[in-house]
Amino acid sequence: MSEYLNDFNKRLRKDWRGSLVKVKNVKAPNAREYMHNLARVGNIEHVSHGWYWVTDEVENFYDFLRIDKNFKVVSVQSAASFWNNDFIHRDVHSLKVKDKSYAKALKIFADKKGWKVEIKIVKEEPAYVERYGLKIEPVSDSIIDCLQLWAFADAFSALYLNRTKVRLEVLSKKAYWMRLSKTQIRVRQILEYGSMKINDLTEKRIFNVKRIYIEDDFIRNELDEAIEKVIALA
Repeated sequence: MSEYLNDFNKRLRKDWRGSLVKVKNVKAPNAREYMHNLARVGNIEHVSHGWYWVTDEVENFYDFLRIDKNFKVVSVQSAASFWNNDFIHRDVHSLKVKDKSYAKALKIFADKKGWKVEIKIVKEEPAYVERYGLKIEPVSDSIIDCLQLWAFADAFSALYLNRTKVRLEVLSKKAYWMRLSKTQIRVRQILEYGSMKINDLTEKRIFNVKRIYIEDDFIRNELDEAIEKVIALA
């Protein structure tokens, strides 16, 4: 390797080691040419058009996320697993990102590594908290997202285990206009019915909710089954 390429490699690794990096974000003359040459000799890995991975040792997907410098937020069921002690272990990882180009590169990279990833591109930067070296969707947002997607056990296990931290009235207000996916049922109805069932099964008034009934038999049975599982195992 030539001296100039070796120097460039050192600077690149200092700034981007273990991360996906877009050529345009590398502030150096001739970066495109140098990165192409580094990939040819195996020092970095080409991922997609304009994107490279500055190679490093990573144990798993979350290890990579901690190192990677691009903005992304762990979301939906993946976020819920951090709030409910991995109540339901899932091998599919859900993220929210703003940069479409990064989303595409990340999906290609994850597929190469054998990691199952679902990425939602969002216009506004999503809310997050920093835990375990990751940006994670707040528990309230995670609960609502999971309910919208029928992930009832994920949502109510997160709610139950964080019942002293989550204000149900705030959560209900936030969820009011949202709908259960592919239905006209409001997420607020699902949330309040599930909270009522938790009260019934624990024989405690954990949540201050009125009695409510879900008319759709299938949805009601899905909710009952999920909440019974939560109370039995949590």
